[in-house]
Amino acid sequence: MKHLLFITTSSLAANPRLVKEFEALKHKFTCHVLCFKHHDWSLELSKAIKAENPEVHFVEIDRKKEAFKTVFFKVLQKIAIVLNPFFPTNFGVCAFASNDKALQLWFMANALQKNLKFSRIVAHNLGAFYSAVKLSEKYDVDLQLDIEDYYPGEALYFNKTHEKNNRIQLMRTSFLRADSITYASKGIQLECEKQFKVDSRTENVTIINSFNAEDFRKPGNNSSKILKCVWFSQHIGPNRGLEKIFAAAKSLDQIEFHLIGNPNQNYLDTVRLSENIMLHDIMKQEDLHKFLSQMDIGLALENVEADGNRNICLTNKFLAYVQAGLYVLATNTFGQTQFLSSLDYNAGLIMESSLEKSLQDLDRNLINTTANIERWQNAKSFSWEKEQIKLQKLVS
Repeated sequence: MKHLLFITTSSLAANPRLVKEFEALKHKFTCHVLCFKHHDWSLELSKAIKAENPEVHFVEIDRKKEAFKTVFFKVLQKIAIVLNPFFPTNFGVCAFASNDKALQLWFMANALQKNLKFSRIVAHNLGAFYSAVKLSEKYDVDLQLDIEDYYPGEALYFNKTHEKNNRIQLMRTSFLRADSITYASKGIQLECEKQFKVDSRTENVTIINSFNAEDFRKPGNNSSKILKCVWFSQHIGPNRGLEKIFAAAKSLDQIEFHLIGNPNQNYLDTVRLSENIMLHDIMKQEDLHKFLSQMDIGLALENVEADGNRNICLTNKFLAYVQAGLYVLATNTFGQTQFLSSLDYNAGLIMESSLEKSLQDLDRNLINTTANIERWQNAKSFSWEKEQIKLQKLVS
């Protein structure tokens, strides 16, 4: 079998899209994954992923065990940041200034290629682009980029004067070298096609980051007269649209609002929670998907002004709501609007007024058991079982 190399700057558990991709290809290709071992919440979950995929070859870089190298690459990043203003279009300078893992991945990937002769390299996230491009050029290997987010549009946390340009330069150079590019939403693909040139032979495919259909239970008969809304994220905190929920909950006391995530207590201490707001600790994915089957409405309250990526991406919560058969109330981002309008059934509403008003005006026939089951059934058309076929055709 041909050898594929997946490269990422993250741990396995922190990159579920990567995991879904190698699991979709592992029976037709020998898959190798170059990633990092993070000693945090993802450690045990990453161990479980490896145990569930014994046929996949994992190469984890443990920066704790390679302390000297880690310090070296961090110092190199600081040097690259100093050089940034003088070499604003240099691929290496931009890569090293943007991510201190970029060169470390290149050294390891180069060593692996000498022994294994990969037929294709799949780069997940921006920090992996440098090593993937260099490996592709040096050994004439097919290069595939996965664009899960529109990186130049994401928030800047360091080197703010030059980091956005670094991201643009990295994508500009990598896109010209790529044989194929996959995108996690149509909005991201359209924005990239507007900003970056690609070779005429490059294959561009949108593969949405959906879940397996079997992960979601068939909606049951909801005998309760209480309407249940749900919102989830990794953290329950500021800048996530929760203020809309708090405002609605005060006047709509006959509706329950379930919030799932790690609570930011400092934030919660600043607000007065109504009795109809229920807080839940963060859940494992399988437990979360089961919980969604008990709900009626999914709240996708993305802030269009948060950053350039948030407006065009499709979040995990949005897709989970739709696949669970919930009726979705969503804010007017391009990604959410485009996706809902592309469906041939009514999966949700882009709110033109407040959450409170949208809930008050909602036709209850849209959330009865029959409607929920129809949405759940229709959503199978874009489940991961369907989306992964595009990936398999692209790589074959």
